Amino acid sequence: MPEFNPDQVDQELGPEHRDAMLDLVLTWASLDSALGMLLTKVLGRPMYEGPDIVSGMSTSKRFAEICRKLAATTSGETAAKLMRRRKKKYERYSQVRNRIAHSRCVGTWNSDYVVFAIFEREGASDLVIECIPLQEMRRAEKWGREMLRLALQVVDLPDQ
Repeated sequence: MPEFNPDQVDQELGPEHRDAMLDLVLTWASLDSALGMLLTKVLGRPMYEGPDIVSGMSTSKRFAEICRKLAATTSGETAAKLMRRRKKKYERYSQVRNRIAHSRCVGTWNSDYVVFAIFEREGASDLVIECIPLQEMRRAEKWGREMLRLALQVVDLPDQ
């Protein structure tokens, strides 16, 4: 990444920046729901009970519970291992999603980065500025879409 210069921030977001952020947020909202449904399925509970089970539970916790339950079943360790790997990717990409959802977008830089002002202290008297590559947003959205597809496929499997 080239040397960041705050004076080079363009406060106007282009459609490609807006589309990347919107696609990511919408995909991850769907993923959050799908992981709630997947946890409900893994627990062997009726889908209508799912909202009561996952209410207030973070998506990370949903992943952890899915892994725990899979690992406790006969021959479930392979599936649990796969989900633990996916959970690690989730944790990595969720940082990108969280910046979009919980930070102030101040514009773009170098046309390839979206710049966020984060209400966190850096050093003695500065606040954090983070530049997220547009490509990283696209990778996070693609991963979320793939994970969403997998979760929904499992949810649609017949009960055994």
